[in-house]
Amino acid sequence: MNVKNRKCIRKLSLKSLYANRRRNLIAIFAIALTTLLFTSMFTIVLSLNASYETYQFRQVGGYAHGTFKDVSSEQAERIAAHPKVKAAGVRKVIGITAEGVFAKIPAEISYMDANCTKWSYATPTTGRMPESGKEVAMDTAALQLLGVTPELGAEVTVSYSITDKDQTAFTVTDTFTLVGYWDYDELMPVHYINISRDYADDIEAQAVKTGLQPFRTDLNVMLASGTNIQGQMEQVDTDLGYTWDSYTDPNSVRIGVNWGYTSSQLESQLDPELVIAIAAFLLLVIFTGYLIIYNIFQISVVGDIRFYGLLKTIGTTPRQLKRIIRQQALLLCLIGIPAGLLLGYGIGAVLVPVVLRSTQLGVGITTISTSPVIFLGSMLFALLTVLLSCSKPGKMAAKVSPVEATKYTDVMQTKKKRRSIRGAKLHQMAFANLGRNKKKTVLVVVSLALSVTLFNALCAFVGGFSMEKYVSSMTCADFIVSTPDYFRYNPADEFITPEQIEEIAANTKASLSGTGYAVRKPAYLWMTEDALRQDYARYESAEQLDSHMSRLEHRGNMVMGDTRIEALDNSLFDKLQVFDGDISPMLEPDNNAIAIAVSLDDYGNLRNLEYYPKVGDTITVTYADDVKYIDSRTGELTEDTPEEYFQAKLYGARDVEYTVCALVELPNSMSYRYSGIGYDVVLSVDTAQRDSGGAAIPMLYLFDTADEVDEAEAEQYLSKLTAGEFSPLMYESKATARSEFAQFRQMFLLIGGILCAIIGLVGLLNFFNAMMTGILSRRREFAVLQAVGMTNRQLKTMLIYEGLFYAMSSVSAAFILSLAVGPLAGKMLGSMFWFFEYRFTILPVLLTIPVFLLLGWLIPCMMYDNAAKCSVVEQLRDAQ
Repeated sequence: MNVKNRKCIRKLSLKSLYANRRRNLIAIFAIALTTLLFTSMFTIVLSLNASYETYQFRQVGGYAHGTFKDVSSEQAERIAAHPKVKAAGVRKVIGITAEGVFAKIPAEISYMDANCTKWSYATPTTGRMPESGKEVAMDTAALQLLGVTPELGAEVTVSYSITDKDQTAFTVTDTFTLVGYWDYDELMPVHYINISRDYADDIEAQAVKTGLQPFRTDLNVMLASGTNIQGQMEQVDTDLGYTWDSYTDPNSVRIGVNWGYTSSQLESQLDPELVIAIAAFLLLVIFTGYLIIYNIFQISVVGDIRFYGLLKTIGTTPRQLKRIIRQQALLLCLIGIPAGLLLGYGIGAVLVPVVLRSTQLGVGITTISTSPVIFLGSMLFALLTVLLSCSKPGKMAAKVSPVEATKYTDVMQTKKKRRSIRGAKLHQMAFANLGRNKKKTVLVVVSLALSVTLFNALCAFVGGFSMEKYVSSMTCADFIVSTPDYFRYNPADEFITPEQIEEIAANTKASLSGTGYAVRKPAYLWMTEDALRQDYARYESAEQLDSHMSRLEHRGNMVMGDTRIEALDNSLFDKLQVFDGDISPMLEPDNNAIAIAVSLDDYGNLRNLEYYPKVGDTITVTYADDVKYIDSRTGELTEDTPEEYFQAKLYGARDVEYTVCALVELPNSMSYRYSGIGYDVVLSVDTAQRDSGGAAIPMLYLFDTADEVDEAEAEQYLSKLTAGEFSPLMYESKATARSEFAQFRQMFLLIGGILCAIIGLVGLLNFFNAMMTGILSRRREFAVLQAVGMTNRQLKTMLIYEGLFYAMSSVSAAFILSLAVGPLAGKMLGSMFWFFEYRFTILPVLLTIPVFLLLGWLIPCMMYDNAAKCSVVEQLRDAQ
């Protein structure tokens, strides 16, 4: 028979809730604390992610999801109309200026429409966008470099090099009228000089008349979602019948994904270890919230167990009892969850700037996320945790019989104890009390041990960051000096000059110094076709690759490939890491030894060993005075020559044979800093000058110092030498890398410290709840003990022993957990962070012992003093 009693059950829930107002406050506090934990965590994580993305966007130059590159007008219209494309913006670059005042930070001259201007942080804050003729808008720093006061209507003269799809051509100087400007962002990679569409079209028409290609037009897009950007853009190309993996196919529309979006980085770097780490963290947070609320509802059920027994005597079913407890929990959530959401968001918003202040992002990039995920996610997690936490107490209330309810004391059934004639000791009684409800004891111990284990793991994690590994990867010397072209990866006819090197050497104290040289002469290295195919396979289809190979010059099974030759002073060979062979032959006079630069991963492992020549092999390098492309059919190159007939013709070519003496890792910080098709090789400077006809020019100068004093003096000198926009030099130093490392480590300390504090608070709350539950549920027992002669002092001492046993058990559990979890976590973290070296430590656990002993003594004292205000008679009467 179905009885309509939901209204009655709701009334019972409300009445029971109203009768225990003090306990309700504790439950609301627990729910609010759990919600606060989730909300603050989501706020901090999402705000840090938003701030990091903003930082990356400014470094990239915009926040569009991606770019369809080199599109025609028809292609741009079709792509913009695709359902997956939410908005589109056109940009056409007509030139660049990277000399004079723009030597350190170049300027790009381009037309941008309204969307592209907005997404590129180039919207004028004063004035408007260029609309016609020679109107221009630019940032205030660019105006300052050009010597122009930021005033609307001012005349601005700009000289720039015309750039088409393939080359940089002639220089144009024009005077524009300033119609808009904005403050310069120091993170931006270039200065944007925006012009009108009319002017861009006019310059393009003039360039085409001189034989140049039409200018490149890119279509920046915002998609329906910021996840799986690569996949969405590939789907757009596929739906419209385009490909995206060819540079030559006219039906190919290449794509570029904005790597500033965290989602695009995670999609390329997601591995099982990272997934496991994220899942483990979320489970830890949920379990933490569960520990808070479970104890609260257990206390509630224990306090009302006689009430539930009476309800069962009048016919209330177990299902109805569960519904009563669940409804009470949901009613308490109506107050606790909103309070936790507000407090958690406020705490997160306050902590985010504090965390960012210790990083290289800086407070200026701080973005407090307002994503609905913060509130919806926190609310759902909190509700899930509450429902999980009240399910077991609900089952306990439903199972207990009316007779058992009248004598329930929160004591689990234990084995029969044997008699003793020695009498009971206080510490033995306390230890026995912990075993009366083993589940509750384990829960409290685990909650306390969890915070200590996490704290120990945090210390091991941060302490495992190897500054030496990090810094050595960022830079191989205390100081590296060169020109802006070198640090921007631009080829140039000249970098740092011998005179500048002499000046720096004269004003610094170096323990080791030397120069790296670029060979500025066409050079080609003969390599196996299989090896060269591996290089081109990243950019060309199988059909295109076969066609390309057929156009290259062959000698038997060897084919002429590109190469990058770097020459080093003998003093810099100590900076090379030898993977195989010996570099000593390169130090001998008149040698013909060569080293092949190999690519090692972050962990020092060589990938694709068969790609490289073997030590002892003889390889041939062809040097040429000049290179021109001709039509392989006619010997001449015209505008109508198809690409498949392009062939390189060398003038003044000369072969030199070298013996491979070693496979080495050339630090990126002292290399060309870019790679390409073919091998990167290293020669001694004397050998390179001899074989290239003196074409090796200084590319960089690096040096180490003997001590911190010399390093500080060199840092100060180079800082002054390279100051200002007009300085021809720039430098990198280990001090900068060490500062970045310290900021990185400090960020983890702050975030981890906050998490440890929250989980520690959970442990203390559970400790408090356990002691309170024990005292409230054993009030009659305590009264009986006092009635037969136990003094208040003895009772208090027994409770203190219980607290100390809890504390020491928690420390012991934390020690065991650290022993078990530490090596596993260390291995996983080592695979995620290449500069992490796990070092086992137990010192943080030992440091918590005094704190836990103090709490184990203090909390029972406070609880008992509050509970002992009533007389023994009153306690016996209340316990009935």
